[in-house]
Amino acid sequence: ASAQPIRMNALLEGFKTIFSEDNLRLLLEGTVLTLEVSAVSLLISITLGALSGWMRFARVPILAQIAQMHVTLTRGVPLLIQLSFVYYGLPAVGIQLESFLAGVLALGLYSAAYVSEIVRGGLNSVDLGQLEAARSLGLSGPQSMRHIILPQALVAILPPLGNEYISLILGSSLISAVTLDDLTRQGVSIIAKTYRQFEVYTVLAAVYFIITYTLTLVIGVFERRYLRGRRVEVSRRVI
Repeated sequence: ASAQPIRMNALLEGFKTIFSEDNLRLLLEGTVLTLEVSAVSLLISITLGALSGWMRFARVPILAQIAQMHVTLTRGVPLLIQLSFVYYGLPAVGIQLESFLAGVLALGLYSAAYVSEIVRGGLNSVDLGQLEAARSLGLSGPQSMRHIILPQALVAILPPLGNEYISLILGSSLISAVTLDDLTRQGVSIIAKTYRQFEVYTVLAAVYFIITYTLTLVIGVFERRYLRGRRVEVSRRVI
């Protein structure tokens, strides 16, 4: 019976140690870096992923094959291996990247492969009859894509896209492999000083949960407002 209060007191002391000024500063710095890496990787992911998905949908010669090769290779190799290859492997062939650039590039390219699949699937979900009808009315290819295909495809694209970006943030916990002092790496350094594994990993889990849950709420609000308006607009435009 007396052991239980002792354990609780030890846990409380452990959390007090974790939230000391120095350790709290490390956690905050790690959280900021994690968000920065996630934001830059997100830009790379959405840009390359959308372009790759469109090229595969439009079957652009050569470029579509290159995009398909990127998707196939990226989805078949673990993210940790890709991070290590970009940061530790490329210098062997004369390509030396700074750790931040290596991390965001590897993470962005990895996520772009999944975004490409999401975009391609969303575009393919639109009935091709819509495109043929638009062209019969005199709309050009870009006009048909902008006014007919894309608004309908976004309804299918946005929900899985939000899930992919949540996965990207969670995947960013691996960037410590390229010596970046992200949230996970800072947590490990605190463990090395305090030997408080339970308390540190509890805090890390809570921080990642807060970040991803907040993003989930924001994405949910955006989807409800944006997609509701799009569905009404699409229903008026569908031929």
